[in-house]
Amino acid sequence: MKFNLYSCIKLHYSLSYLAFVEVFFIKGKISKKELIKEIGKSIKNEELAAFIGAGLSVDAGFLTWSDLLREPASEIRLDIEKEIDLVNVAQFYSNVKLRSSIDNLIKQNFSRLYKPTKCHKLLAQLPISTYWTTNYDKLIEKALENNNKVPFTKTKDEDLRAINRNFDAIVYKLHGDVDSPSDAVITRTDYEEFGYNKRKLFREVLEGDLLTRTFIFLGFSFSDPNFNYVIGRLRVLLGESKTRKHYCIMKKISMCDKDYEYKKIKQELQIEDLNRYGIFTYLVDDYNEITRILQIIVNNYRRKTIFISGSADDYGDFTNEQGKTFLHLLSKKLAEKDYHIVNGYGKGIGDLLLSGVSEYCLARNKKILDCLTIMPFPQSISKEMYQLYNKNRIQMIEKCGIAIFVFGNKKGKGAEGVMEEFNISKKMNLSILPISCTGSAAMKISNEILSARSIDKDNLKAIQIANRNVKNNVKQLVENIIKAIEFLNKEED
Repeated sequence: MKFNLYSCIKLHYSLSYLAFVEVFFIKGKISKKELIKEIGKSIKNEELAAFIGAGLSVDAGFLTWSDLLREPASEIRLDIEKEIDLVNVAQFYSNVKLRSSIDNLIKQNFSRLYKPTKCHKLLAQLPISTYWTTNYDKLIEKALENNNKVPFTKTKDEDLRAINRNFDAIVYKLHGDVDSPSDAVITRTDYEEFGYNKRKLFREVLEGDLLTRTFIFLGFSFSDPNFNYVIGRLRVLLGESKTRKHYCIMKKISMCDKDYEYKKIKQELQIEDLNRYGIFTYLVDDYNEITRILQIIVNNYRRKTIFISGSADDYGDFTNEQGKTFLHLLSKKLAEKDYHIVNGYGKGIGDLLLSGVSEYCLARNKKILDCLTIMPFPQSISKEMYQLYNKNRIQMIEKCGIAIFVFGNKKGKGAEGVMEEFNISKKMNLSILPISCTGSAAMKISNEILSARSIDKDNLKAIQIANRNVKNNVKQLVENIIKAIEFLNKEED
């Protein structure tokens, strides 16, 4: 038993060492930390695009390509387990049963109303304006709609001429859509006509995006001949050293897989080959890790946007001058640190946040809208209008990752709006920073959080950092809040 335990420990460290060595010696393979960092840069530069393959739709309930063609293959006396070239299987089936049989197959399998996966939902939360997919389903469109975004779907060259000014993201469907199965790319004939008789402009648009955007590839096997033609053409025209960097996530070959050693060698060769086209690969042990990585990327993005909630008929233990200086300085310092502020323009709060951001932007020749989003709420509204504004409040808060609560008082009554924003922030899983020394609703929120049975340890530490005793020293208070926010923005593993 001792020998077995020792052997297991030795094997664990040997595999860990080999994994460490692989990151540095397999050309084109990157670490998780580097992947998250590079994707974060692309988000900041507004250059990120997503390429979604069939692998991302499997968890939603859709069939893999081999499972889709299993029954058709059997009908023409083929064994799908023995077939490597599935494009040929689709072509053979179309030859025997006519194209309409393929169209019905697509319609029957991809018209099902499956819900978007967690990965689709996370992608929809990111500021991505361009999605490419080889999938016939509508999962990414549905995920965007559920996230209050308007998708503009393009499936063929004719759609490229369409004019639509009311959209948030374009979804290019490289192989067509379930609504037009006769135009879908699935057989050998379809692939041969792609870029020539059909979707010629589509191919050129993809080439342009690969030149100007940074792609993250998810659920994509890189076995598609049309896509491989595009990246090959770009490599020839530009040279390997001048191709743009892109990133993909793949599942590592498991030791339990049949022909493990052979498949592992082939995967490593594929990673090195993809690197010729500027594509860097991160390998995950299981598909759930893709979701965790996307969640980290979303968290990192959202935490750069700070929601500040509050209202103030008075500034409690602060003098008017101290209260105003605190709010002005806080917004100015957040803008200096490249955070984006969101605020509902609460009384005694909004104008001071605006003045702080304005001072920074005027000095740096920057646009105020790049640093501050304001959504004013009327002080007195009807019940119907309240529901509408509350919906807007939810949309405003859900884009943020951190919520700061300051003051929160009104003459003759409490600040219901501030407490409502606190409840929404909790539901949206924001990191919450109540500044208790400002009193009123902020103090109430602080007491509620600190007395809760469970609280995220990082959020708790951030609250402690932000609320270190400064005895109304507003400059030190602002410094503490900035330190707390930077702590929450530390790199996740």
